[in-house]
Amino acid sequence: MYLTNFERFFSPLQWQVILTITDIARDLNLRAFAVGGIVRDAILSQQRNQIKAPQNSFPKDLDLVFDGAVGAGIKVAIALHQLFPETKLQIHEKFQTAEIHWQASATDHEFAIDLATARREVYAYAGANPQVEATTIDQDLYRRDFTINALAVQLDREQGTKSEVIDQFDGLGDLARRQVRAIRQGSFIEDPRRLFRVVRFAVRLDLAIAPETYADIIATTSSGVHDAIGGARLRSELLYILAEPKSAQMFETLQKLDILRCIDPSLQLPNDPADSFKHQLRRSQYWLKSLKRQNPKNYGAISPLTLGLELLLSYLNPAIALQIDLGLTTEQKIRLTKLAELLESFPKFLKAHPPTSEICQHLEKFDNQTLILAAAKLDRDYWRSIGKYLTHWQMIKSPLTGSDLKNLGYPSGKQMGEILQNLRLAKLNGMISNRDSAIAYLDLKSP
Repeated sequence: MYLTNFERFFSPLQWQVILTITDIARDLNLRAFAVGGIVRDAILSQQRNQIKAPQNSFPKDLDLVFDGAVGAGIKVAIALHQLFPETKLQIHEKFQTAEIHWQASATDHEFAIDLATARREVYAYAGANPQVEATTIDQDLYRRDFTINALAVQLDREQGTKSEVIDQFDGLGDLARRQVRAIRQGSFIEDPRRLFRVVRFAVRLDLAIAPETYADIIATTSSGVHDAIGGARLRSELLYILAEPKSAQMFETLQKLDILRCIDPSLQLPNDPADSFKHQLRRSQYWLKSLKRQNPKNYGAISPLTLGLELLLSYLNPAIALQIDLGLTTEQKIRLTKLAELLESFPKFLKAHPPTSEICQHLEKFDNQTLILAAAKLDRDYWRSIGKYLTHWQMIKSPLTGSDLKNLGYPSGKQMGEILQNLRLAKLNGMISNRDSAIAYLDLKSP
């Protein structure tokens, strides 16, 4: 098939950059190809008779491949960066690739272009980083994961795209059959990230997993070869999934296929239909979004993806979670331990029906991110108290200030701090409400 009107799936700036890239490649005697997701998604849009991509759905990541020389992608990237010096260039010599990043502007959204040399990959052992060598576009497509991601079109300045879609593995047929299929058997042994990617694409694009690919997944996971692999690449795949609109469905599918054992074999998501991982993830994101809107200073720095990752790890025994190699910071490791403590202690604590002040004193021992995660995981009777603390109680202060107490004749020092804290607790318990009632309260308490 021919991919017509390819330019309609890009913003004006993106298409200008693509045409510039074709000029650079021609001058360097290289061939330029669009590959993977941008070709796949343009084909799907064409099949849906979508004339033009909506303004907010222009691609954020563009994958281009060049053949004709060692380090071809890097050579094009350096020349392109000279023409667009406002961009950020990152070169990966080992993999013969480069990435150029455009910041968001008043007329265009943020996006990045990956400029890769057509390459062959060799894996020294299962899960290893590949060793690469420059090759042709045909062999580059063979190294890819799924047939629907091994589609390519050659770019041309005059025609936009040149000749038919390159489809060596019947990716077009798999799109028509609405399925994701691995290019070759043993693909998941080579690279465990593909286990997560197959689920991500299947759920995102509403595709089935081809029967032979499904069998290969089960054979790989049941072998245990990728159990608890950890590493930066696994962390990246988890964050990619958490950034997806259907992330909860993706994780539930990962569990059904026993792929979560790549994080740890003991990881099990909650199976209560009324309080599933989907419900808990949705609650955590709702709480974070609401709190950011209410108090951006206190909550603006909390990443929803990091919050989702910590929620996922919270289903593990903390001792196991802390040993997993996912690049957790010391703060995150402490938080996972404290979260487990809070989940165990808080329900028992509330059964005694303590006053509001004591609830606040109990919750003050935990940071806001821990409290959001606890609110997402606990039953309604318990998360309501945490919600009140996060949205209201923790903001309540003493009606009187240190200056007020000085004017009333109280000496500075530790005693003044204790008085202010007692006034805050009294206000939380409804015993005082304003300055006058606070002064009256102090008069009653005075010897």
